[in-house]
Amino acid sequence: LDITRCHGLIIAHLQNAIPHIFDHIAKDGSTFRCTESWVKKFLFEHLRWSFRRATRAAQKIPENADECCLEQFLWLALTIRDCAIFHPSFYVNIDQTNVIYQPANTSTYEVKGSKQVAVLGQDEKRAFTTLVGISAAGDALPFQIIYCGKTKCSLPATTSAQHKEAQQLGFEFCFSNTDTYWSTFDLMCSYVSDILVPYWTRQKELVGAPPDQECLLQLDVRLVHKSIAFRTWLNDTYPWIKYRFVPGNCT
Repeated sequence: LDITRCHGLIIAHLQNAIPHIFDHIAKDGSTFRCTESWVKKFLFEHLRWSFRRATRAAQKIPENADECCLEQFLWLALTIRDCAIFHPSFYVNIDQTNVIYQPANTSTYEVKGSKQVAVLGQDEKRAFTTLVGISAAGDALPFQIIYCGKTKCSLPATTSAQHKEAQQLGFEFCFSNTDTYWSTFDLMCSYVSDILVPYWTRQKELVGAPPDQECLLQLDVRLVHKSIAFRTWLNDTYPWIKYRFVPGNCT
C-alpha cells in the first residue's frame, strides 16, 4: 500500500458510505476535501500506520559512466553537424518500458514500530510494453503498446474506455506473437514505418526540408534495437535515418 492506493480506497469508501460528506458546507463556507495530507494524518492518527521502505539492489552504473556519456554526446554532436540536422524535430529518442498491471511499491504502510515489513507483488510479471518516443522539439509521438499473445484477442476491446481517443491519437495496439510482451523485430519495423517515419515526413513538410533530409534516432541498447536484423533493415529501408545507442546502464 502506498499513499496513492490508500487515497483511492478511502475516497471510494467515503463515496459509498457517506457520499454527502463531499457536499456538506462547513460554517466557514468550505467543503471537505480528501487530500493526500489528510489521508496521511488519518492513517497515522487512527491506524498508527507509517510508511516503511523495503530494500533492493540498485542498478549498477558503469565505473566509466562519465566517459561513456561524454563519448555519446560527442557522437551525437558529430552526427548532427555532419548530417545537417537543423531542426530539433529531426532528433527523436525512443525507449520501451514494461507497465505492470498491478505495480508493487518498495514501500508500504505498516503499524508503526513493526520489525518485519512485507511488500506484496514484488514478483508480479503480468504486464505490457509501451514504446514511447519524444523529439528534441518536445513532441511526444504516438505510443506503440505491445501485449503478450498471438491473436487480437490479447488486445483491449475496441469498446473499452478511451480506446477510440487512443486510436485518434495514433496509438498502435499490437500483440507480440510470442510468449512475452517485449518488442520484436517485426514490431520495431512497424513502429518505424507507421509512427516514426510519418512524424518525420510531416515535420519535413512543415519546415520545407527535402524528403531525404537525414534524421537522428537515439535508442537504448536492448537486444531487438541493436540486433543485426533490425539495423540492416533500417539501413536498407531508410538510409536517411541515422541511429545512435545510449550507453548500457546509463539511462
